[in-house]
Amino acid sequence: MRKPLLAVLLLCSAQAAMAKDVDIEPGAAQGAFDAVAEDLVAAIDYKAVGPAEATGIAGFGIGLVTTYVPVDEDDWVNVTGSDFSAVGMVGLQATKGLPFDIDVGVFYATAPGSNVDVIGGELRYAFLAGSTVAPAVALRASYVTVSGIDDFDLDSTSFDLSVSKGFGPFTPYAGVGYVMGSADPDPAFGLDEAEVDETKFFLGARLSLGFLEFTPQFDQVGDATSYSLRMGFSFGL
Repeated sequence: MRKPLLAVLLLCSAQAAMAKDVDIEPGAAQGAFDAVAEDLVAAIDYKAVGPAEATGIAGFGIGLVTTYVPVDEDDWVNVTGSDFSAVGMVGLQATKGLPFDIDVGVFYATAPGSNVDVIGGELRYAFLAGSTVAPAVALRASYVTVSGIDDFDLDSTSFDLSVSKGFGPFTPYAGVGYVMGSADPDPAFGLDEAEVDETKFFLGARLSLGFLEFTPQFDQVGDATSYSLRMGFSFGL
């Protein structure tokens, strides 16, 4: 019961974290805008929430993903005029296996109660497929863009290397990569584009109970920390 309970709690936290629009207040400081941009990029950046191993040519997976990012309230008040304690996202992620140990994935998410909608995709290649004795190792490229925010454009591109090894129903994984994100404001606000060029690190573990899976993940992008949870199913052949 602990995993489903954790999922419900994280989902509720994500829904409560951002029930406000993300708009720029006149007079926002550049430093605060840069910090808010890093928080947002950490929230929207494509999350692996799964092991490095290939799904297989007939494989498929889908799951509900929630993400929670604690933020500095002072920066967010300065930029938006609203009191944010965290950024919360809720969305769906789907993956499909292709030949040659390649997977493709798509992701849609929203910040409930706000003007933030996110769509993205990934291409992943498991150049080491993994076995009962050897780990799987994969390279991933992903891109995410945001719609619904009128005051600035927001997107993120990232590349990462991940490794995983299964132990029965339990598959821990970890990865390292690089994130290139940007928040480009309307010139009327007198702010420069905020560029986020940061190393990212993530680790997680998947618990498989038949087709049903629970996958918590921790990410670090620059100074921004995020916590994600995927609930879903997959099968691979």
